[in-house]
Amino acid sequence: MILFTLFPACERNKDNINSYVKAKIVGFDLNCSTCILEFPDNNSEVMEVIGESPDNYYVAVNLNKANFEIGQQLKVKIRSPYTDELKPCIALYPSYNYKVVYVINSENFDNLVLGDTVTILWHDCLKGPENKMYICFDSVLNDSRCPTGAFCFWEGNASVRFKLEKGDNKPVLFDLNTNHGFTADTIISGYKFSLVGLNPYPILNHRTNPEDYKAQLLIEKE
Repeated sequence: MILFTLFPACERNKDNINSYVKAKIVGFDLNCSTCILEFPDNNSEVMEVIGESPDNYYVAVNLNKANFEIGQQLKVKIRSPYTDELKPCIALYPSYNYKVVYVINSENFDNLVLGDTVTILWHDCLKGPENKMYICFDSVLNDSRCPTGAFCFWEGNASVRFKLEKGDNKPVLFDLNTNHGFTADTIISGYKFSLVGLNPYPILNHRTNPEDYKAQLLIEKE
């Protein structure tokens, strides 16, 4: 009786990732009409929590392919599925040997507005006007801007790396700088990208966490 009482609690204590991670639809399981995901920026975290999967692909048991398209990107919260959430076609007649995940919640990336300054959070993306085009805030390569409260001989510079993903093409990485003595804008695939600013501004004796960064980017059609 004791074991029977405890079993449901153990079953419901599934590994999960509580924060949103970036996911990309890379295919469909036609047998089950479900989506196959990859996690390009958080794959190590997914492997640690959910487990390793061939080709780093995962089957989302509750995302129906009718609602998505290949190349689409999402922000998702995921966990391992419960036994009663596994479809028979996955449990008994799997098309692939990929690990399965349950999507607790999903959100589309916000659409960017051309000709206006947009804000992109660290490791976040905005969806462009063209089908399956995304501009992502990849990383801050360095931030040597003169901190508030310090005396400096020059204003310094912050170098920000972005990633442009378009359809099935290989992602394009490019770096922009806050100091206009360096490259502050570039033209790629008919779009001009200009770095307007990077927040927060550094403060003397205060460390900025990477996840706190927000980049202001102006995107214009050439």
